[in-house]
Amino acid sequence: MIFVMDVDGTICFNGMYIEEPLRKEIKNIATKHQVIFASARPIRDLLPVVRGFEDHTLIGGNGSIISQDNQISVVKSISEDSFNHIKSLIHKYNLQYIVDDSFDYAANVSADNAIFKQLDPSHLANRLTIEDVEKPIKVILVDLDEQLFELVQQELEKYETLLSIHYHHRENNIDITAQNINKYTTLRKIIGELPYVAYGNDVNDYELLKHAEKAYFVGDGNEEMSLTDAEFLDTHAQAIITSLKDY
Repeated sequence: MIFVMDVDGTICFNGMYIEEPLRKEIKNIATKHQVIFASARPIRDLLPVVRGFEDHTLIGGNGSIISQDNQISVVKSISEDSFNHIKSLIHKYNLQYIVDDSFDYAANVSADNAIFKQLDPSHLANRLTIEDVEKPIKVILVDLDEQLFELVQQELEKYETLLSIHYHHRENNIDITAQNINKYTTLRKIIGELPYVAYGNDVNDYELLKHAEKAYFVGDGNEEMSLTDAEFLDTHAQAIITSLKDY
C-alpha cells in the first residue's frame, strides 16, 4: 500500500517536527508500505520537519517540486506572463508574499506571521529579491484582510485557466502554483494509477483525499470541501497513530 501524508496540521502540529510517538509509528508503517510526504512547503522547508525520512519521496510546493532519492527536481514552474501578473498585483496592493524558486526564495512577510517561522528554518537557501526569482514554483500571498482578499481574488480569476490557485479564507492566504499542478496531479506522475491511502487537513489536500482509496481528514470538517467518504480524525498525534494501527 502507498501512504501519502500532508505535513502541517496533519502529522505536524507545532510547525517544527513530528512528535516522536507518531514519527515512530510512521517509521513502522514505512517498513511495510511506501510512505510519501506531500506538503505545501517547498522541499527546502520540508526537510527539517521530516528528518529521518529524507530518502522518501517528498512532494513539495503543493506539487510543484519533488525530491526522490535525495534529488530535487521542479515539476512545473509558473509561466513568465502569469508571474508578471502576480508581481503587478503585489506592487499594486503592497502585498506580503513568499515566492519560492527551485530552492531559494524571495519574501516580504511580517516576522509576526506564523508562516515566517516556517521559512527556511535551517538556513539552507539564499534570500533573493522578487526580481531575481528565475523559476517561480509557488507564490503565497499572506495576511490579506477581507476586502483585500476579495480584490486580489477578482484579479487572479482572470488567470485561473493558467494557474492553480487555492484560496485559504480562514488563514487569509492565497497559494498559487502553475496550471494543473497540485499534490494529486504530481502524485499520479510518481505512482501512476496505483491506489493509495491519504491523510490531509486543508483545501490543498482536496484532490489528494478525493481520489484516495481511503481518505483521512484531520480536524473539523471544512465547509469548502465535501468529502463524504473521508474518515475524520481529531487534530492530535494519537488519532493518527490509532488510524495507522489498522495497517
